[in-house]
Amino acid sequence: MTPALRREHHLAQSPSPQKAAPGELDCYIEPFGPGLQHLFVLRVSGHDWIGRKVLQHSDSEGWYVSSLLKPSMLLGPLAEWQWGDQGAVIYFRAVSPRDKETAFHSALAQPDSDVRFPFPALDHNGLECVCPPDYWQCTESLATQLNVDEGHFREHCATLLNTLTQPGALIHDPACSTGEFIAHLAYQLADRQCRGSDRSASMIEHALKRHGSSPARFSVADARQIATTGRQCDVLILRFLNTEVMTREDAQQTFHDMVPCVKPGGTILLFGHTPVLVAVPYLAQVQKLELISSVAARPGHLELFQFYRLRKPA
Repeated sequence: MTPALRREHHLAQSPSPQKAAPGELDCYIEPFGPGLQHLFVLRVSGHDWIGRKVLQHSDSEGWYVSSLLKPSMLLGPLAEWQWGDQGAVIYFRAVSPRDKETAFHSALAQPDSDVRFPFPALDHNGLECVCPPDYWQCTESLATQLNVDEGHFREHCATLLNTLTQPGALIHDPACSTGEFIAHLAYQLADRQCRGSDRSASMIEHALKRHGSSPARFSVADARQIATTGRQCDVLILRFLNTEVMTREDAQQTFHDMVPCVKPGGTILLFGHTPVLVAVPYLAQVQKLELISSVAARPGHLELFQFYRLRKPA
């Protein structure tokens, strides 16, 4: 086990004790390295809270990184943070566990709430880590890994699109990976058209083998080149503008390239296993899109996950 992974296990099992009394300033230091990508900022009621994602555990999967955020991961309201040889030095107001839960309740109730991850995954030179092309050659183990922790996204999308779309609407997942996601939507929304595409031929081969009998339709295509075809959809699902999948610069350019793929009045859903890289509120303003909401949760659970819903003006 690497030192970085040992540290993640330690943080998950032994959260740092609060050193300050509620209302007083406290300090947390995140050393330079892979842990930086787990820092997040929750914007709620016009105030920023700082948090640190930790590993989660299940009997079936063991320890794993989840896109689900829990109130216990919050440190407190952000006062200031600095950068130096130690890494990120964060000052925050100490709060009670109940205060953290209240912040999550408020975030779910207010449509302008947001979760941001300031740091992408970085290598030892401080450059963004991106999976090499051969990583996406589909194997059974990779397919299993990619499908883990996806259930909440699938269910939330199916529920949301059942109310947002009409029969016959075209839903496109332009980086469909194993096909599990778009096939689930196709079964749940049987009177909609569900299309999945991916630039990895091996992913599409896997999707056709596993989900070829589903109502979804699959094809090999590069997401950014789809925009040049002039074809448009009612719902565009972007779940690949994420850390470790591409750089921030590439993610921003891809977002710009993909917006024309959506019909006027259509919907863009933006989320993913790893944190979203682009500054969605800013890009929505540039593209004149309506940002309707930025976070979501499973019914009956006090949690948050990044889930941006945007609407293209009619």
